[in-house]
Amino acid sequence: MSPSTEGEILTVRGLSKEYGNRFTTGNVRALDDVSFGLKRGEICGLVGPNGAGKSTLIKLILGIEPRNGGEIEIDEGGGSAVIGYVPERPTYFEDLSAFYNLLYVARLLDVPDAEAASSKMLEDFGLKDRGDDIVRTFSKGMKQRLAIARALIHSPKLLVMDEPFSGLDPTVMMELRGYLKGLKGTGIAVIVSSHELNEIDQICDSILFIKSGKIIKKEDFEREGGVVSLQLTIDNPGKAIMGALAGHRIVSVSPDGGTIVIETPREDVPSILTAVVGAGGQVMESKILQRRAEDMYADVFMKKEGKV
Repeated sequence: MSPSTEGEILTVRGLSKEYGNRFTTGNVRALDDVSFGLKRGEICGLVGPNGAGKSTLIKLILGIEPRNGGEIEIDEGGGSAVIGYVPERPTYFEDLSAFYNLLYVARLLDVPDAEAASSKMLEDFGLKDRGDDIVRTFSKGMKQRLAIARALIHSPKLLVMDEPFSGLDPTVMMELRGYLKGLKGTGIAVIVSSHELNEIDQICDSILFIKSGKIIKKEDFEREGGVVSLQLTIDNPGKAIMGALAGHRIVSVSPDGGTIVIETPREDVPSILTAVVGAGGQVMESKILQRRAEDMYADVFMKKEGKV
């Protein structure tokens, strides 16, 4: 794998994959001309219907299966093992302790001071007090934490996670969310394949939409050009306030005029607030509305199919 595009940990160009099919005359194309990039520190959700090609894409990135065409480039940064992987159903040495499960992988990957690295990962993921316990006594949430610790023990540049929230109770999901948010400042790029759109909302910087083996689009939660949706709650709505907002794209106004949503470049937010106050408006609340993964999913898939 050669160095990727500058600033990107992962670069995929024109990736294709076909499987033979004994029931038809032609092959099944699982991936078709897939291209995208992933920047340092970016957490990207991989989202699409069942059978869209998510698992195939992950297998090709990991090198588990050969590709029929295209390129996968990873910024190796001088390391030999640059990818960490958390499968949907992780397996362990169930009759060994958590510590020895980590130590096995650390030694396999030539992690310096493998014992100390294993102990640190147990502490970082809240398993220090259970490090000597055999893994078959662990709950599913504890096993998931161990799986992430194992995937990160060699300090990879890219972390790939396949349905990490599947079957977890709300408490464990919140814990896992916290661990993933903590990765944002480390420079690790993360791909999260998940159907849990609420979790994608809360941890991801971008979403890669895939359907029928094709990338439909890659979209950031913040719109291109830094455009945001600004919601204002005004205590004394009126014509003067609307006049102050003339020239801005007003998306919606509540029946009483007290709640106004505007689409605007982020840098214009201070001047909009100044204009409203200058027109005599009493701003009770102003906030930038977060785009929701569910809305983005509906825009990409359901509207195209005429379902919404």
